[in-house]
Amino acid sequence: MTTPAPRTPRPAAPPPPYVPEREETNAPADLIDWGFLFDGLGFVRRAIFRHWFLGLCIIAVMSGLGSLAAKLMPRKYHVETRMLTYRNLIISSLVNPGRSIPVEADQPTRAAWEMVLSRGNLKSVIKNAKLIEYWDHMRSPMSRMKEQLLKKAPPPMSDEDKEEALIAMLETSLNVMAEGGSGTVTIGVDWSDPQMAFNIVEAAAQNFLDMRHESEMGAISESVNILQGQVANEAANIKQAINDLERAVKQADARRKKKEADPKQASARQALLQTDHALAQLKFLVQAKRRAIRDVEEFRGRRLTELRAQLAEQRVVFSPQHPVIVDLEQRVATMQADSPQLTSLRSEEQSLIQEYLRMGGTDVDSATEGTSLAGFGGPMAGAMLGTPDDPEVAVATDRMRMVVMRHQEKLRRLDQAQTELEISKVSMKHRYSVLLPALFPEKPSKPNPKLIAIAGVVGGVALAVFAAVALDILRRRVLERWQVERLLKLPVLAELERR
Repeated sequence: MTTPAPRTPRPAAPPPPYVPEREETNAPADLIDWGFLFDGLGFVRRAIFRHWFLGLCIIAVMSGLGSLAAKLMPRKYHVETRMLTYRNLIISSLVNPGRSIPVEADQPTRAAWEMVLSRGNLKSVIKNAKLIEYWDHMRSPMSRMKEQLLKKAPPPMSDEDKEEALIAMLETSLNVMAEGGSGTVTIGVDWSDPQMAFNIVEAAAQNFLDMRHESEMGAISESVNILQGQVANEAANIKQAINDLERAVKQADARRKKKEADPKQASARQALLQTDHALAQLKFLVQAKRRAIRDVEEFRGRRLTELRAQLAEQRVVFSPQHPVIVDLEQRVATMQADSPQLTSLRSEEQSLIQEYLRMGGTDVDSATEGTSLAGFGGPMAGAMLGTPDDPEVAVATDRMRMVVMRHQEKLRRLDQAQTELEISKVSMKHRYSVLLPALFPEKPSKPNPKLIAIAGVVGGVALAVFAAVALDILRRRVLERWQVERLLKLPVLAELERR
């Protein structure tokens, strides 16, 4: 009995070569099941036709809800105004040309947001727009419908509570935009009532202009008041200084008369007066010599300028060796040297200065200062001429001169401040102009009924499609041929339609 030979296993068939669907991406052909995708889309389409009445009901309900929401949603009316501001650097420079004003110091748009939304300004807007009086007219349709359904009025509110609620509403509804580069200020509001929105913007814009006017004029007005008080104080100080000076002059005159009664002191005083008179004469002569020297030098300078101009003109025409050129150069050299007259005047000046110093003078260049007291009374001025070296009189005179200078400086600053205040008041209307005035809104900005209606229809269609597909899936029924083929892996031989 023979045993069969063992069977050798057949070699496995090689796998089919890989064929990509798209050679440029190297993606496999079965990456996307296009058949299942088309079957699913067909299932959705046929589900809609199977449940068309349900879909129409859903679309109708969603459209109705959208229309109802558009009707019940609170309306918002948008009103805004835009103002253009200008800087005021020229006026300040005209009043005080020496003052340096930085650009940031005059920024009309600065702190616009803070000004408009400040608590005091919001209270003023509420008062001017009469928002508390029209509180009941600003209720939303939803609130009114709730009151009708419940037949119960809302709890009453005090005016303080209404004001606080309105302040909170304005803080969120008011929009303020300030652009420093272009200098524009935009004030807008979104409110439930068109007339109230218009009144709010008008009041806010007017309050902004009033606050800017007060802030700009207030600083100058305070400066004027302070300077006026200082000027009054300095005037009182001048009167006190005059009284002190008169008292010092009287005391010095009494001491002078007492000394003049002594023959020795009288002779010494006479000698001092003669010396002072001689020194004054010498100082006058020195100043006269200096004026003469200055005149001679100015004449020589003018003559030199003329000769140099002639020399420059002649050099264009003649050569350097021409007699005219040589003569002009010699005359220029002669004029550059000191003339005998100028030398003599300078030597006389030096001799007078030496004589002045020998007689006890200290500084020949010091100018004689006037007392400028003629306006304070002839008797006092005459008494001071007799007591020029008394220390008490000198101290009183210096004090009065200092007080007068202070008073003049304060008067000058007061005049500048008053001028700037007047010019600023006149130019205030030119600093702010309205580019876009507030207009009464014809229709609400929010909500948009058309957009809500379209959204309701689109949402209803989407929900209807979803409901139709979800209903077929939740019933767990086989409704399509491809469901049998894909789920049971069986071919479908025929299809029967139920009528």
